[in-house]
Amino acid sequence: MENFVKPQFFSFLREEAAAAVQRYSPHHKFMAHSGFGNQFAESTSSSADDVQDPEVSDSESSVVGSVHEERSSGLMRIDEGDKIYGIISNKFLSGLGCFGLSTEITAIHKETCSSFIKQAKLQSFLIFSKAVEKKCGGNANVKYAWFGASNDEINNIFSHGFSHSSNNGAYSQAICLSPDDNSHDCLQAAVPDKNGVRHLLLCRVILGKTEVVHPGSGQCHPSSEEYDTGVDNLSSPRKYIVWSTHMNSYVFPEFMVSFRVSSHAKESQRNTVPVQNPKSPWITFPALISALSKFLPPQTVKLITKYHNDHKVCA
Repeated sequence: MENFVKPQFFSFLREEAAAAVQRYSPHHKFMAHSGFGNQFAESTSSSADDVQDPEVSDSESSVVGSVHEERSSGLMRIDEGDKIYGIISNKFLSGLGCFGLSTEITAIHKETCSSFIKQAKLQSFLIFSKAVEKKCGGNANVKYAWFGASNDEINNIFSHGFSHSSNNGAYSQAICLSPDDNSHDCLQAAVPDKNGVRHLLLCRVILGKTEVVHPGSGQCHPSSEEYDTGVDNLSSPRKYIVWSTHMNSYVFPEFMVSFRVSSHAKESQRNTVPVQNPKSPWITFPALISALSKFLPPQTVKLITKYHNDHKVCA
Protein backbone atom coordinates (compact mmCIF):
# COMPACT_ATOMS: atom_id res chain seq x y z
CA MET A 1 0.00 0.00 0.00
CA GLU A 2 2.98 2.31 0.33
CA ASN A 3 3.02 2.91 -3.43
CA PHE A 4 -0.44 4.53 -3.38
CA VAL A 5 -0.92 8.26 -2.94
CA LYS A 6 -2.37 9.12 0.43
CA PRO A 7 -5.73 11.00 0.53
CA GLN A 8 -4.05 13.80 2.48
CA PHE A 9 -2.00 14.59 -0.60
CA PHE A 10 -5.11 15.45 -2.62
CA SER A 11 -6.38 17.64 0.21
CA PHE A 12 -3.06 19.45 0.13
CA LEU A 13 -3.36 20.02 -3.63
CA ARG A 14 -6.89 21.36 -3.30
CA GLU A 15 -5.81 23.79 -0.59
CA GLU A 16 -2.82 24.92 -2.66
CA ALA A 17 -4.99 25.42 -5.73
CA ALA A 18 -7.60 27.43 -3.85
CA ALA A 19 -4.92 29.67 -2.37
CA ALA A 20 -3.32 30.10 -5.79
CA VAL A 21 -6.53 31.33 -7.39
CA GLN A 22 -7.08 33.77 -4.54
CA ARG A 23 -3.61 35.20 -5.19
CA TYR A 24 -4.00 35.29 -8.97
CA SER A 25 -4.27 38.31 -11.21
CA PRO A 26 -2.96 38.79 -14.78
CA HIS A 27 -0.20 40.79 -13.16
CA HIS A 28 0.95 37.94 -10.92
CA LYS A 29 4.47 37.91 -9.55
CA PHE A 30 5.49 35.57 -12.40
CA MET A 31 5.56 38.70 -14.55
CA ALA A 32 8.79 39.69 -12.86
CA HIS A 33 10.45 36.46 -14.01
CA SER A 34 10.20 37.34 -17.70
CA GLY A 35 11.93 39.88 -19.91
CA PHE A 36 9.24 42.38 -18.96
CA GLY A 37 10.95 42.89 -15.61
CA ASN A 38 8.90 44.50 -12.86
CA GLN A 39 6.90 46.76 -15.18
CA PHE A 40 3.76 44.61 -14.88
CA ALA A 41 3.92 44.54 -11.10
CA GLU A 42 4.08 48.33 -11.02
CA SER A 43 0.86 48.58 -13.01
CA THR A 44 -1.18 46.22 -10.83
CA SER A 45 -2.85 48.95 -8.85
CA SER A 46 -4.34 50.59 -11.94
CA SER A 47 -6.08 47.56 -13.42
CA ALA A 48 -6.14 44.54 -11.12
CA ASP A 49 -9.55 45.34 -9.67
CA ASP A 50 -11.43 44.26 -12.81
CA VAL A 51 -9.56 41.01 -13.36
CA GLN A 52 -12.14 38.59 -12.03
CA ASP A 53 -15.17 40.52 -13.32
CA PRO A 54 -16.56 38.80 -16.44
CA GLU A 55 -18.88 41.68 -17.24
CA VAL A 56 -17.76 44.07 -19.96
CA SER A 57 -19.44 46.96 -21.70
CA ASP A 58 -21.32 46.56 -24.98
CA SER A 59 -18.63 48.58 -26.71
CA GLU A 60 -16.17 45.76 -25.93
CA SER A 61 -18.42 42.89 -26.95
CA SER A 62 -16.09 41.40 -29.57
CA VAL A 63 -12.47 41.15 -30.56
CA VAL A 64 -11.65 43.30 -33.58
CA GLY A 65 -11.40 41.09 -36.65
CA SER A 66 -12.30 37.83 -34.91
CA VAL A 67 -15.33 35.86 -33.74
CA HIS A 68 -14.53 35.97 -30.02
CA GLU A 69 -17.36 37.07 -27.73
CA GLU A 70 -15.84 38.49 -24.58
CA ARG A 71 -18.68 37.55 -22.26
CA SER A 72 -18.49 33.87 -23.26
CA SER A 73 -14.76 33.56 -23.89
CA GLY A 74 -13.56 35.26 -20.72
CA LEU A 75 -11.41 37.73 -22.63
CA MET A 76 -11.46 41.37 -21.64
CA ARG A 77 -10.18 44.17 -23.82
CA ILE A 78 -7.42 46.29 -22.29
CA ASP A 79 -7.86 50.02 -22.65
CA GLU A 80 -5.15 51.77 -24.68
CA GLY A 81 -4.54 54.10 -21.77
CA ASP A 82 -3.75 51.22 -19.42
CA LYS A 83 -0.07 50.96 -18.52
CA ILE A 84 -0.06 47.25 -19.30
CA TYR A 85 -1.29 47.97 -22.83
CA GLY A 86 1.76 50.19 -23.36
CA ILE A 87 4.18 47.63 -21.92
CA ILE A 88 2.86 44.76 -24.05
CA SER A 89 2.54 46.82 -27.24
CA ASN A 90 6.08 48.20 -26.91
CA LYS A 91 7.49 44.72 -26.31
CA PHE A 92 5.52 43.28 -29.21
CA LEU A 93 6.48 45.99 -31.72
CA SER A 94 10.15 46.10 -30.71
CA GLY A 95 10.33 42.32 -31.14
CA LEU A 96 9.18 42.68 -34.75
CA GLY A 97 12.31 44.60 -35.72
CA CYS A 98 11.85 46.60 -38.93
CA PHE A 99 8.32 45.23 -39.34
CA GLY A 100 7.25 47.07 -36.19
CA LEU A 101 7.06 50.34 -38.11
CA SER A 102 4.52 48.82 -40.52
CA THR A 103 2.38 47.07 -37.92
CA GLU A 104 -0.80 48.44 -36.34
CA ILE A 105 -2.12 46.96 -33.10
CA THR A 106 -5.91 46.80 -33.22
CA ALA A 107 -6.53 45.40 -29.72
CA ILE A 108 -5.00 43.65 -26.73
CA HIS A 109 -7.13 41.30 -24.67
CA LYS A 110 -6.47 39.52 -21.38
CA GLU A 111 -7.74 36.25 -19.96
CA THR A 112 -9.92 36.83 -16.90
CA CYS A 113 -10.43 33.18 -15.85
CA SER A 114 -14.11 33.95 -15.28
CA SER A 115 -15.35 30.37 -15.73
CA PHE A 116 -14.82 27.39 -13.43
CA ILE A 117 -13.03 25.46 -16.20
CA LYS A 118 -10.53 28.26 -16.81
CA GLN A 119 -9.96 28.65 -13.09
CA ALA A 120 -9.17 24.94 -12.99
CA LYS A 121 -6.69 25.37 -15.85
CA LEU A 122 -5.03 28.19 -13.96
CA GLN A 123 -4.90 26.05 -10.81
CA SER A 124 -3.21 23.30 -12.81
CA PHE A 125 -0.62 25.72 -14.19
CA LEU A 126 0.20 27.12 -10.76
CA ILE A 127 0.45 23.66 -9.18
CA PHE A 128 2.83 22.47 -11.92
CA SER A 129 4.82 25.67 -11.52
CA LYS A 130 5.19 25.00 -7.82
CA ALA A 131 6.20 21.39 -8.49
CA VAL A 132 8.85 22.37 -11.05
CA GLU A 133 10.08 25.08 -8.69
CA LYS A 134 10.72 22.49 -5.99
CA LYS A 135 12.27 20.06 -8.48
CA CYS A 136 14.66 22.73 -9.79
CA GLY A 137 15.79 24.01 -6.42
CA GLY A 138 13.56 27.04 -6.07
CA ASN A 139 13.27 28.38 -9.63
CA ALA A 140 10.60 27.13 -12.05
CA ASN A 141 12.13 29.33 -14.78
CA VAL A 142 8.78 30.83 -15.80
CA LYS A 143 9.01 33.04 -18.89
CA TYR A 144 6.69 34.97 -21.15
CA ALA A 145 6.59 33.84 -24.76
CA TRP A 146 4.70 34.43 -28.01
CA PHE A 147 2.63 31.87 -29.89
CA GLY A 148 1.17 32.54 -33.33
CA ALA A 149 -1.74 30.72 -34.97
CA SER A 150 -4.81 31.25 -37.12
CA ASN A 151 -7.95 32.83 -35.72
CA ASP A 152 -9.71 29.45 -35.52
CA GLU A 153 -6.78 27.85 -33.75
CA ILE A 154 -6.66 30.63 -31.17
CA ASN A 155 -10.41 30.29 -30.60
CA ASN A 156 -9.86 26.59 -29.89
CA ILE A 157 -6.90 27.27 -27.60
CA PHE A 158 -8.92 29.63 -25.42
CA SER A 159 -11.89 27.25 -25.41
CA HIS A 160 -10.21 23.86 -25.14
CA GLY A 161 -6.46 24.36 -24.77
CA PHE A 162 -3.61 23.41 -27.09
CA SER A 163 -4.59 20.34 -29.06
CA HIS A 164 -1.72 19.69 -31.48
CA SER A 165 1.74 20.85 -32.45
CA SER A 166 1.97 23.67 -34.96
CA ASN A 167 5.59 23.83 -36.06
CA ASN A 168 5.72 22.73 -39.71
CA GLY A 169 7.08 19.33 -38.72
CA ALA A 170 10.33 20.66 -37.22
CA TYR A 171 9.28 19.57 -33.72
CA SER A 172 6.40 17.21 -34.40
CA GLN A 173 5.85 16.18 -30.78
CA ALA A 174 5.90 19.65 -29.21
CA ILE A 175 4.73 23.20 -29.54
CA CYS A 176 7.21 26.02 -30.06
CA LEU A 177 6.97 29.50 -28.61
CA SER A 178 9.23 32.51 -29.12
CA PRO A 179 10.82 34.51 -26.28
CA ASP A 180 9.07 37.74 -25.34
CA ASP A 181 11.65 39.85 -27.18
CA ASN A 182 11.24 37.92 -30.45
CA SER A 183 7.65 38.29 -31.66
CA HIS A 184 8.96 38.43 -35.25
CA ASP A 185 9.42 34.66 -35.46
CA CYS A 186 5.68 34.12 -34.90
CA LEU A 187 4.51 36.29 -37.80
CA GLN A 188 4.35 33.49 -40.34
CA ALA A 189 2.24 31.30 -38.05
CA ALA A 190 -0.16 34.18 -37.32
CA VAL A 191 -2.44 33.61 -40.31
CA PRO A 192 -4.60 36.69 -41.08
CA ASP A 193 -8.39 36.33 -40.85
CA LYS A 194 -10.87 37.56 -43.46
CA ASN A 195 -10.37 41.14 -42.23
CA GLY A 196 -6.59 40.96 -42.48
CA VAL A 197 -6.17 40.83 -38.69
CA ARG A 198 -3.58 38.51 -37.13
CA HIS A 199 -3.31 37.36 -33.53
CA LEU A 200 -0.46 36.37 -31.23
CA LEU A 201 -0.83 34.88 -27.78
CA LEU A 202 1.41 36.08 -24.97
CA CYS A 203 1.73 33.06 -22.70
CA ARG A 204 3.31 32.20 -19.41
CA VAL A 205 5.57 29.19 -19.90
CA ILE A 206 7.15 26.91 -17.30
CA LEU A 207 10.57 26.05 -18.69
CA GLY A 208 12.24 24.47 -15.67
CA LYS A 209 15.60 23.04 -16.74
CA THR A 210 16.06 23.20 -20.50
CA GLU A 211 18.06 21.11 -22.95
CA VAL A 212 18.95 21.67 -26.62
CA VAL A 213 16.57 19.90 -29.00
CA HIS A 214 17.49 19.78 -32.69
CA PRO A 215 14.77 20.15 -35.34
CA GLY A 216 13.87 16.89 -37.02
CA SER A 217 15.45 14.84 -34.23
CA GLY A 218 12.18 13.02 -33.55
CA GLN A 219 12.53 13.61 -29.81
CA CYS A 220 9.13 13.49 -28.13
CA HIS A 221 9.93 13.92 -24.42
CA PRO A 222 12.77 15.09 -22.18
CA SER A 223 15.94 13.06 -22.68
CA SER A 224 16.04 12.39 -18.92
CA GLU A 225 14.21 13.29 -15.71
CA GLU A 226 16.73 16.08 -15.23
CA TYR A 227 15.13 18.18 -17.98
CA ASP A 228 11.67 19.70 -18.36
CA THR A 229 11.55 21.50 -21.72
CA GLY A 230 13.76 22.25 -24.72
CA VAL A 231 15.35 25.19 -26.50
CA ASP A 232 17.14 25.58 -29.82
CA ASN A 233 20.09 27.32 -28.15
CA LEU A 234 20.99 27.38 -24.46
CA SER A 235 22.72 30.78 -24.40
CA SER A 236 20.32 32.74 -26.63
CA PRO A 237 17.20 30.70 -27.43
CA ARG A 238 14.83 31.72 -30.20
CA LYS A 239 12.48 28.81 -29.53
CA TYR A 240 11.00 27.41 -26.33
CA ILE A 241 10.01 23.79 -26.96
CA VAL A 242 7.26 22.37 -24.75
CA TRP A 243 6.39 18.70 -25.22
CA SER A 244 2.84 17.88 -26.25
CA THR A 245 2.40 15.85 -23.05
CA HIS A 246 2.90 19.04 -21.02
CA MET A 247 1.61 21.78 -23.34
CA ASN A 248 -1.62 22.38 -21.41
CA SER A 249 0.10 22.18 -18.02
CA TYR A 250 3.22 24.24 -18.71
CA VAL A 251 1.71 26.92 -20.96
CA PHE A 252 -0.95 29.41 -19.89
CA PRO A 253 -2.25 31.83 -22.58
CA GLU A 254 -2.76 35.12 -20.75
CA PHE A 255 -2.93 37.89 -23.36
CA MET A 256 -3.85 38.14 -27.03
CA VAL A 257 -2.47 40.85 -29.30
CA SER A 258 -4.47 41.54 -32.48
CA PHE A 259 -2.74 43.47 -35.26
CA ARG A 260 -2.49 44.26 -38.96
CA VAL A 261 0.68 44.22 -41.06
CA SER A 262 0.83 46.62 -44.01
CA SER A 263 1.10 45.21 -47.53
CA HIS A 264 4.57 46.79 -47.85
CA ALA A 265 5.80 44.89 -44.80
CA LYS A 266 4.28 41.62 -46.02
CA GLU A 267 6.07 42.02 -49.34
CA SER A 268 9.33 42.64 -47.49
CA GLN A 269 8.72 39.53 -45.42
CA ARG A 270 8.27 37.41 -48.56
CA ASN A 271 11.49 38.80 -49.98
CA THR A 272 13.55 38.26 -46.84
CA VAL A 273 14.83 34.76 -47.65
CA PRO A 274 15.72 35.29 -51.35
CA VAL A 275 17.76 38.38 -50.48
CA GLN A 276 19.93 36.24 -48.20
CA ASN A 277 20.71 33.67 -50.91
CA PRO A 278 24.31 33.60 -52.22
CA LYS A 279 24.86 35.76 -55.28
CA SER A 280 27.51 33.39 -56.72
CA PRO A 281 26.94 29.81 -57.95
CA TRP A 282 29.45 28.39 -55.43
CA ILE A 283 30.18 28.49 -51.73
CA THR A 284 33.32 27.47 -49.82
CA PHE A 285 33.17 24.29 -47.75
CA PRO A 286 33.93 26.09 -44.44
CA ALA A 287 31.08 28.53 -45.15
CA LEU A 288 28.77 25.67 -46.08
CA ILE A 289 29.62 23.72 -42.93
CA SER A 290 29.08 26.85 -40.84
CA ALA A 291 25.64 27.36 -42.40
CA LEU A 292 24.66 23.70 -41.92
CA SER A 293 25.71 23.78 -38.26
CA LYS A 294 22.84 26.15 -37.50
CA PHE A 295 20.22 23.47 -38.02
CA LEU A 296 21.95 20.07 -38.20
CA PRO A 297 22.79 18.00 -35.11
CA PRO A 298 26.41 18.43 -33.89
CA GLN A 299 27.21 14.78 -34.63
CA THR A 300 26.20 15.24 -38.28
CA VAL A 301 28.26 18.42 -38.60
CA LYS A 302 31.29 16.63 -37.14
CA LEU A 303 30.84 13.81 -39.66
CA ILE A 304 30.64 16.25 -42.58
CA THR A 305 33.75 18.05 -41.32
CA LYS A 306 35.59 14.71 -41.02
CA TYR A 307 34.69 13.71 -44.57
CA HIS A 308 35.81 17.11 -45.83
CA ASN A 309 39.16 16.88 -44.04
CA ASP A 310 39.67 13.29 -45.27
CA HIS A 311 38.98 14.45 -48.82
CA LYS A 312 41.54 17.24 -48.52
CA VAL A 313 44.17 14.77 -47.30
CA CYS A 314 43.48 12.36 -50.17
CA ALA A 315 43.52 15.18 -52.71
